[in-house]
Amino acid sequence: MTTRRLLSLLLAGATTGVIIGGAFAAEPAPDRRAVRPAPSVPAAAPGRNDAVLELLSDIEELKSQLRQLRGQIETQEYQLEQLKNAQRQSLLDLDRRLRELERRPAAAAGSPGAGDSISAAAPAAGAVNAPQSVATTAPPAARGVPSATEQQQYDAAFALMKQGLYQQAATRFRDFVAKNPKGALADNAQYWIGEAAYVMRDFRSALDEFGKVVNVYPQSLKVADALLKIGYTHYELAAYDRARETLNQVVARYPNTAVAKSAQLRLERMAKEGN
Repeated sequence: MTTRRLLSLLLAGATTGVIIGGAFAAEPAPDRRAVRPAPSVPAAAPGRNDAVLELLSDIEELKSQLRQLRGQIETQEYQLEQLKNAQRQSLLDLDRRLRELERRPAAAAGSPGAGDSISAAAPAAGAVNAPQSVATTAPPAARGVPSATEQQQYDAAFALMKQGLYQQAATRFRDFVAKNPKGALADNAQYWIGEAAYVMRDFRSALDEFGKVVNVYPQSLKVADALLKIGYTHYELAAYDRARETLNQVVARYPNTAVAKSAQLRLERMAKEGN
């Protein structure tokens, strides 16, 4: 290689190095102050953590109490439904026994109808005056046979009683008695008017309606039941002297019967209560 050729190559290399070096030198160096670390989240204060934990604990406790209340409500609803079913079954049993008594021959109808009603445990209310007179003891009269229309009307009213529709049933029974005051089922209908009032806690009306059974239908098989319920009603009204007098009358007039036993049990209960 000639000297001139060698000098040309050296000159070209030097020129290229200057160009590359200038290009790198033209790009400014990064500013380290512009690169800053991300800010860190400050730790929560200890007092704030305690407040949050306490709030969560309160929420859990409220949830637990709510579950307990729901359970109690469900239990009470179930018990109420059971009580309704028991009341309806008692009505069915009482009506069945009453029908059996009605089917007996007149000569065998010397003993009164028995049976405690569904509402013996109604809550107490204020005192009220009760019918003062009761009929003297008399054997039940021979019952006639109700007509098909009477039986149908009576059954319709009693069906409402079994459904717990006491106000509607009482209205139907009143209409029945008004249309058939001397019918074979008039005394029964009158008794159920009193029973409906008793279940609805209308004790003033209950005393009046049960009193009609005793005074208007003195030979009815339902007199014994009506007297028993008059005694119960006096008890619920806190008229304990009258309740005791009436219940003792039931025991004396109808010995060895279901109503007498029910009356005696109530008298014993009153004695334990100090009434």
